[in-house]
Amino acid sequence: MRTPSDRAVNAQVSTAKAPIQDNALTTDSHNASQHVYKFSSVPDFFEDYAKIAESSPDGKASTQPALGILKRDYGGPNTDPELNEEAGQQWIRFASYITHLNKQHPNDGISYKLMYVIRHGRGVHNVKMDELKLSEEAGQLETYDGKPKNWKNYWSRLDGDGKVIWSDAKLVEEGEKEAQELASLLFDEAQKDALPLPGSIYTSPLARCLETTRLVYESVMAKRGKCLQAIVKENLRERITDHTCDRRSSRSWIESNYPKFIIEQGFSESDTSWKADKAESLEQHIARAQQLLDDIFANDTSPIISLTTHSYAITAILAVIGHPKFLVNEGTIVPLFVKAEKAASNASLS
Repeated sequence: MRTPSDRAVNAQVSTAKAPIQDNALTTDSHNASQHVYKFSSVPDFFEDYAKIAESSPDGKASTQPALGILKRDYGGPNTDPELNEEAGQQWIRFASYITHLNKQHPNDGISYKLMYVIRHGRGVHNVKMDELKLSEEAGQLETYDGKPKNWKNYWSRLDGDGKVIWSDAKLVEEGEKEAQELASLLFDEAQKDALPLPGSIYTSPLARCLETTRLVYESVMAKRGKCLQAIVKENLRERITDHTCDRRSSRSWIESNYPKFIIEQGFSESDTSWKADKAESLEQHIARAQQLLDDIFANDTSPIISLTTHSYAITAILAVIGHPKFLVNEGTIVPLFVKAEKAASNASLS
């Protein structure tokens, strides 16, 4: 049975799914019957990050104070009075509201999660790309086979330039600092307004995400008396291209450097997905993001989770949940409030 608060959320979801022209991606080309869930972005709980990115000089969104949570009332005729605006701290009430929504749907295949989505801190490859872009704009690049010797045409296919290595690119000092600043923000918000920590933390297997996850959450969890046990998921990795920065290290290397992290089942020793002569299409990447969220929502009951990932991977996730596209800077965290509904063929089996 749908409650008044349910209808309010559904109205907000339908508003978000109105036709969007240039700034949104869709998954219409995929076979919906293969999806476990239909995902929707629930608006009006956080600042509009697409508008924030649009108004930014570099066209990218950055982390917002308090993650951009909006001051609002979560109450209604059939909801707990403690959800009302005058009842207490915003984050406490929002976390309670997610729990309230999920309790309304114990067996109908509908669930809600808040996802903290983090783009990794600045990496070696990001620095090299920016250096090459400036040189190209100044007309100072050499040519290779008649083409500018820029990142896309030349350097992205190499492991490094003789000075630095960007194969499975690591964080630079600036990227480490960005991750540490996110850790401070999460801890400060948790102290000030009881921002809830995620029940589950997922990360891409690429080195820059593994280290970002460690730097963001290890100290925060330790202050709560908890050990960071992030889950490494292959489908959180960046769009697979012939760029060596996106070729992951071995399973053994991950186990050696992040021994407390949990590597998902079926994770191969070597990177069997990366090919020097093949690239993943946008549609294939969106389908992979759908599989990722299907897996998490089917097997993880945590109402609040964290995903450490990449720029194009975030674009794919936004497409799956029907959210307007936006770009984010390195070392940025954005909140996405997501509703999942079991696809009809799967709901009949539950």
